[in-house]
Amino acid sequence: MQKWLVLAVVVLGLSLDLLDMTIVEVAIPDIMNQFGADIHLAQYVVTAYMMTIGLVEPVTAYLAETRGMKKMYIASLVVFILGSALCAESWSIESLIAFRVVQAIGGGMIMPLSLAIVQKVFGKEELPLAMGLMGVPLLIAPAVGPVLGGYLVEHFSWKWIFWLNIPVGIPAFLAAWLILTEFETMQRKFDALGFILSGIGFSSLLLAISNGPDEGWGSASIVGLFFLSVSCLTLFVWVEAVVSDPLLDLRLFRHRIYTSATLVTFFLMMSLFGSLYLVPLFLQQLRNMGPVDAGLALIPEVLGAALLVPVSALLLPRVGATWLTIASVVVMTAGMMPLTSLEMDTDLQILKQHLAVIGCGLGLGIMPAVTLAYSTVPDVLVNQGSAFLNLVRQIGSALGVALLTTILQERQPVYLTRYAETITLGSPAEQAWNQVAVSLQGMGYSVGEAQQLMVSLLVQSVEKAASVLAFHDAFFAAVVFGWLTMVPALFLYQRHIGEP
Repeated sequence: MQKWLVLAVVVLGLSLDLLDMTIVEVAIPDIMNQFGADIHLAQYVVTAYMMTIGLVEPVTAYLAETRGMKKMYIASLVVFILGSALCAESWSIESLIAFRVVQAIGGGMIMPLSLAIVQKVFGKEELPLAMGLMGVPLLIAPAVGPVLGGYLVEHFSWKWIFWLNIPVGIPAFLAAWLILTEFETMQRKFDALGFILSGIGFSSLLLAISNGPDEGWGSASIVGLFFLSVSCLTLFVWVEAVVSDPLLDLRLFRHRIYTSATLVTFFLMMSLFGSLYLVPLFLQQLRNMGPVDAGLALIPEVLGAALLVPVSALLLPRVGATWLTIASVVVMTAGMMPLTSLEMDTDLQILKQHLAVIGCGLGLGIMPAVTLAYSTVPDVLVNQGSAFLNLVRQIGSALGVALLTTILQERQPVYLTRYAETITLGSPAEQAWNQVAVSLQGMGYSVGEAQQLMVSLLVQSVEKAASVLAFHDAFFAAVVFGWLTMVPALFLYQRHIGEP
């Protein structure tokens, strides 16, 4: 019974962290209005959080091993709660960005510590079910975040997206204090050089990925950030290979299953946001739905995932992670492919049916690889494996959103030009729109007013039609990300039970 209480404690804390990663996005316009900030400065409310996670997660394993896993988990909750209260009381955009950094210091440690605690508490036979149950908030939180955030912003204030963490965070803190037990610690030297290099490398990588769609992937700032990231991470790998107490033990990657699970997680997180990010955006931009209603459309996907996650956990010992992952991609593709022809007048119920299928696929595949990775990595490397795996999850999520955004931005003007080329003098399209102008004149508009209104309607129609085709390309890219998951999934096989 004790171990299941531990699972409930870490799931409660984990939900806080995961929810906060998506709930803030919808509040950015209101934050800009209150503080008079431009979009580039306001966007750092989100990117500062991600950059700090890139700094904190590599050092989480060291702190857990030398200071105690329970102590660090409780400390992470305290810092997260404190950061949330400070964010709610921000007096300027600069102070909000600074307090988001504080919040991220706590939030960045919650996920890897949660995974490591569960792996320590549960035996290999019960681990698949425990990890499967942990996968439920991993899928629900990104979908619920924008809905809940939109409701709070619309009916109360953006500050409530941060105040919400207090009544949930305090019980999570008390439960962790009372229920968790401390694990043994060890003495290790702190790899200061590795910490500096990894912090700069991963933070600049996340910043480049986040800002790439807006500033342009070929801009000097983005290219400079990628160069800085590659340089620092290359040096980081070299340092970790030669120091006696590395921040990231490279022996992790000698384990085929762990390395394969990391790649599966990376591509699956990229594909995940094909539905969680693109569908609400499509509904808001092209069907004029509010953020709350657009988010509620994702409920069938969330329910499908929640139902299949426990089933996946039960099937894992019998079927294996390879076949479960491949099956999940096949099911996800079956749900995602119809979205590559999604139209503005597509029935919402049909869309929800496709999303439910996608959710079932995600539920099958989101946790098997991670569970298998933890069951095969030696205990001494679990903390480091957890921290790195979660960092890869963050990078995959950010890169998925960035690439999908870029596709939308790049393809929409292309299709806009193609449509414009079809409306030439004497073409059927031009004649049809002239008829619209004639109809408007029949409704009482003057010739000039009818022409002006017709042109306005034409521009809106062409822009929306071009946007729809750009979304088709973005949805197809999400399908490709899912297909790529199959390649590392082939290396998740076990020759015999307990293979390292």
